[in-house]
Amino acid sequence: MAKKTVHGATQSSVLSPQSSSGKTVVITGASSGIGRAAALEFARRGANVVIAARRGELLDEIARLCRDRGVSCTTIVADVSNRTDCKRLIDSAGRIDILVNNAGFAIFEAIENAKPEDLEEMMRTNYFGAVWCTQAALPAMLARREGTIVNVASIAGMMGYARMGGYCATKFAMIGFSEALRDEVIDRGVRVAMVCPGTVDTNFFVKAERGKMPGASRLILAIKPERVAKAICNSAEDGRYRRILPLGAAVYMRLKEFSPRLAHLLMRRVSALLEKG
Repeated sequence: MAKKTVHGATQSSVLSPQSSSGKTVVITGASSGIGRAAALEFARRGANVVIAARRGELLDEIARLCRDRGVSCTTIVADVSNRTDCKRLIDSAGRIDILVNNAGFAIFEAIENAKPEDLEEMMRTNYFGAVWCTQAALPAMLARREGTIVNVASIAGMMGYARMGGYCATKFAMIGFSEALRDEVIDRGVRVAMVCPGTVDTNFFVKAERGKMPGASRLILAIKPERVAKAICNSAEDGRYRRILPLGAAVYMRLKEFSPRLAHLLMRRVSALLEKG
């Protein structure tokens, strides 16, 4: 039986599973939350990790835990909102088999009240940080015809939510970037995958106030970062185009893709009832 082709490459070759063991993984935003959990999960699977974040003092403990699993771990202090830092991070990491663009934060506010500096900083960190790291890492991957890029997006990049417009814009941008990049490199040996979680139980909400999210969106319970970390690692190994979690979020995003007007109507109506109550 002939194998299905995708842009000139066999789908089986593009998506054939590859173990993380022995690979070198770069993870941005690794000082806490999803990034921290991903570093530990990759280390558990035998990958050598390079972890980066602005808060270097938090990276040392994570590095120790990774090394306790018998792998190497390098810490690099870097701010992905700075293009020079992104280039320095990638250059310092050496050969990169897997790049996980995870760094990000949110400040939730109605668009009419959002501070321009907050909108700009979110876009530089959440979106341009991923773009700049990818552009720095991609040439070597393409030259080897091997490598995987996993972008941690969000269901907020698939549907706009009231009082979350600035953050949604960054994640919509990341999803568009990821889809375009995947089409560009799918037949050149490099795989691009996305992980789109709903609310995750991390310190993400130190800045982002969950109470500003639409009431209906809060019906989907927060999941543990370890669950997202496993999805990231699985995506790095099998190259699947997109993972949405948890199941409730995945089902609602399917509804949104099938009937956007109905999905937004339900979100507004249910949110109004919950917030009024």
